[in-house]
Amino acid sequence: MCHHQQGNHDCDVSFNVLSNKHFESEFDRLITQNGLLEGPVCGHCGARYLDQPGNFIFNGSHGKIPAGKNGRKAKPAGFRVIHKPCKGKAGARFTVSLDHQQQEKMHDNVRLLRALVNGARITALRKLLVDPDTGKKCGVERVYNRIFWLEKNLLAFERAKLKEWRDKTEAQGGHPHMRIAHDDVVIGVNWESRSDRRLTPLQCSVSADIDTGYVFRIDANFDTTVDPVQVVQENYLDDQLMPTNVRQAYAQKSGNNFTVPSMHFQRPTGRFEEAALFASAESHWRVFSLRLDKEYAAQGLAQLPQDDLDEIANANEHRKIFNTLRNGYFGFQETDRDSRGSFNGSVVKPTYTKAAHLACLRDLLPAKRLTIVGEQEASMVRVVPHVFRDWIQEDRFEWHVMHFDKNASEPENSRRATAFKTAFDIYKARAHASGQTQTSDHALLSQFCAGAMAPAFNRDPSGHMTPFPIINFRSVQFPQLWVRSGVEIHGETREVVGFPVLRKKYRQKLKGSAFHVMPTDPDLCDALARRYIKATIHPVSSFMNSLRERVSPTKRARGRSARNGPSYINGATFNPAVLVAFLNIYRINYNRFEERPYSSASARNSNQVAVSSGTQSIRRPGSKVKVKAPKQRKLAPIQSTPAIRLGADARRMTSTTRATPDPRRILYRPWLNHGTPLWKKFETR
Repeated sequence: MCHHQQGNHDCDVSFNVLSNKHFESEFDRLITQNGLLEGPVCGHCGARYLDQPGNFIFNGSHGKIPAGKNGRKAKPAGFRVIHKPCKGKAGARFTVSLDHQQQEKMHDNVRLLRALVNGARITALRKLLVDPDTGKKCGVERVYNRIFWLEKNLLAFERAKLKEWRDKTEAQGGHPHMRIAHDDVVIGVNWESRSDRRLTPLQCSVSADIDTGYVFRIDANFDTTVDPVQVVQENYLDDQLMPTNVRQAYAQKSGNNFTVPSMHFQRPTGRFEEAALFASAESHWRVFSLRLDKEYAAQGLAQLPQDDLDEIANANEHRKIFNTLRNGYFGFQETDRDSRGSFNGSVVKPTYTKAAHLACLRDLLPAKRLTIVGEQEASMVRVVPHVFRDWIQEDRFEWHVMHFDKNASEPENSRRATAFKTAFDIYKARAHASGQTQTSDHALLSQFCAGAMAPAFNRDPSGHMTPFPIINFRSVQFPQLWVRSGVEIHGETREVVGFPVLRKKYRQKLKGSAFHVMPTDPDLCDALARRYIKATIHPVSSFMNSLRERVSPTKRARGRSARNGPSYINGATFNPAVLVAFLNIYRINYNRFEERPYSSASARNSNQVAVSSGTQSIRRPGSKVKVKAPKQRKLAPIQSTPAIRLGADARRMTSTTRATPDPRRILYRPWLNHGTPLWKKFETR
């Protein structure tokens, strides 16, 4: 914590030391989507086939899928692969095959996909997969397996298509400028019991393209791949269940040596919310003991066999050791949230997830120019300058931070937007009257914004002016001037924008301006105005509103805003991995399989098409007679998917026969191995 004296009080800005090793672990988790996109791995050394496919060779086929209906010929079920550097060693030869490749009814999975993205619950999905002959419902575990299979195939498909888009964009040259809206969304879920409605908040980082609405990633700070008991035992207990690896040794100049408990960034579990991790590990053993007692009590047996009594004693011993570790060594205080379900996985510290999310986004986009727009978040100050260090030095990166009135009601927002439209129409009329008839509306909007810009600041209780941003953004490395204007075009009214990172030719000029004085340089003011009108997180808000309306586990409780809190979620999301799968499946469906109108309010070109003139029929009341009248609508929105607008879909916006992709032609292809020799093997077998 900083104790620098600021006025009559201490600064009191606190932060945690972060670990590069923990960041790399989180980055690997997100880049492989919790291991789903890891691909084949050498059983001896752990080398991934997708990282270096040239180090692997084929060694024949394995198994055979029998001939089927419609003239389908028999074909190999899989292919043997050898890792050349490990050839002759155990695990160096393994077989690669596709999941669910012998399913006969492909339409079941397509129906499952459609139901998932339209709010179906697990019970509805079970009814969807009922056996038509016997009427028997499938088990929940089978539904989960189908959901995870859909998630894996769709993620692999998207990764392959985005790589093609990135390579094509970079090969074309030029300098495309990507503008990305970034925000965090909290989804509260209940993972404990029906009677205990305590909510666990999951923080999801979302990044979407401002111009096209394409949502590149949504990452929750929950690692579904770890087993809490296994992680604690491997890192902190030896073979005799004695604590180990819990202290750090230090040496003073005087020669004295001493040890103290490891700090969070030094511990192997420092990436996780450790209080929850230890509570989960203890809960696993507690639930195990309770289940044993419950099973025998249900049979009316008061005395348990000796073997089961030994198991319960072993569980109690582990619980005691875990409690000693978390209370005696690390000081994780117990809370009323320590009792939770015995599922695998653990909550990750949001800073690591955010840093890894932005690093994955950086590697996903063409290496040209990038602008990120977000809200005031203390963690972004620590993360952004480090993740995009090279891009900043090459003058290819900008970071804009915005603030708007979240408490305004919908009628108030509409009133403000109407007032702006009236003022802008008057400004356009004056500009046309003064001879600017060839100037586009977009250029006039930029001029209007530049003329209306003013510094934004707060006032302390004494009435003195103070900088507008939160304390984390008041560092000397950032320009202190934040601006406001009368432009209300994104639905985010009373907007204030800061520019922590700008291009070099503007950055030094802006840093020389006081926080309460507008600069006089016209070029700088014009540059700030252009950036102001494009600063929005509207694409992320639109996506999350759609997600909450369409996917039942993410619906919000009654109310119009986040202030009312998330809803109580039970059932489908008892397994956290299912909730993460829901988010990924819906995001890809939103990007590629559903057409909708979308137009950025600050775009240079309209996303509308002219409607041919004609007549419409209006029925006369009380009769079937129809009266002809001219059409009122002159412009119609263009229906398209975000992938088409981004250019990551082969179809064109102007195509008259454009249709969304058929999932049946996507789900059963080896997208995970796209661009490797295995892709060709599976496609031509």
